[in-house]
Amino acid sequence: MSPIKLKFLFATALLFSIVLGSCNMQDEEIQIPERVFGRLEVLKRNLNTDLDLFANSKQKSELYYESNLSFEYQVTGAKEQIKLDASIEKNRLLSVLSYKKDELGWVEASNLAIDLQEGYKGKMNILIEKHAGSLKKKFDLATVSRIANILEGLPELLYNELGRKEFYDESTMSIYYHLAAFNTARRSYESRSRDCQCEVNPNYIGEKSTFFCAEDILINADFAFEITKERLAIKQAEGYQFNPNTLLKYLIQESGQFVAASKIDKLVRDEFDSYWKKLKENERKQFYNNNLTLSMFSTITTRSDSYDGSPMDPFCWIYDVRSGSDCGCCGNYSGACWYCSWICFVHDYGCQTCNRIECFWGCVPEPCANNWNP
Repeated sequence: MSPIKLKFLFATALLFSIVLGSCNMQDEEIQIPERVFGRLEVLKRNLNTDLDLFANSKQKSELYYESNLSFEYQVTGAKEQIKLDASIEKNRLLSVLSYKKDELGWVEASNLAIDLQEGYKGKMNILIEKHAGSLKKKFDLATVSRIANILEGLPELLYNELGRKEFYDESTMSIYYHLAAFNTARRSYESRSRDCQCEVNPNYIGEKSTFFCAEDILINADFAFEITKERLAIKQAEGYQFNPNTLLKYLIQESGQFVAASKIDKLVRDEFDSYWKKLKENERKQFYNNNLTLSMFSTITTRSDSYDGSPMDPFCWIYDVRSGSDCGCCGNYSGACWYCSWICFVHDYGCQTCNRIECFWGCVPEPCANNWNP
């Protein structure tokens, strides 16, 4: 693959990699949900500006005890308005999102209550799924989509208005929880599914990113195909016969579209597990001995349903992610990386300059320079 083409694919992935909401196929073109712009008016704010407070979850639960934010958002060229009232008292976040259309009065659109105790992030997707289900009972698809589109423009406006430190206060961050719930409800409507699914984003768990459902982190299918083929060629030259046909066929089928990074992750892990099962015992031992510097699976919930004892994280192995500071690792630390994914790669590559709002305080510039060299 030529360097020019690869650089183009990286640029394309960077431009469109993190897209909130869903993409629909219409007339062979990808339709990205519109971003609805408007005017933001902050009514009340008392937000924490000590970023060190967020670096340790235990310290956070002890010290981060009070903040509040209230604002109204007037949609440009329309009479619609969004209002957020969020506050934290005694480590409990209360965030109420209200919606007003035309001459009608305010309607409570979304109400979240979250105990900010240690480990709450690991359960956030469950809360979002449950809340999305309640939104489906309350609103039709048109209203859910409209509010989701309006919310998509808010993080950037809030970031510019509040500044980096106040933006990362949990009162402000609650806008992402409302947005995720509306996006989850929309996905459920569009797939005609009774279930509202929101897989946890590993970057959020590792305090590396704002909250998104994994299904809402999209990537260019052609980009993923080219990178995967390139990495597989390297592995085959090393003597490995792993060939994820289902993944490659899926990416070819979705050529020209944006697909969920979580879908690619699952296909990679499922096919690697099948490959591992077919290896003989001596082949498994040799495989393991040849890759001692690669990651072990650390959490059983990250494994696919067909997991059969492989010590390797397939993503780490295929895409050569070894240390916590490597591009694609779901963390930023010294020592071996313990979990890798396309979701984390999308985040890391998008945060090369650390100036995007989804790049948290621990962002390190150019994380992809070492093991991804377009």
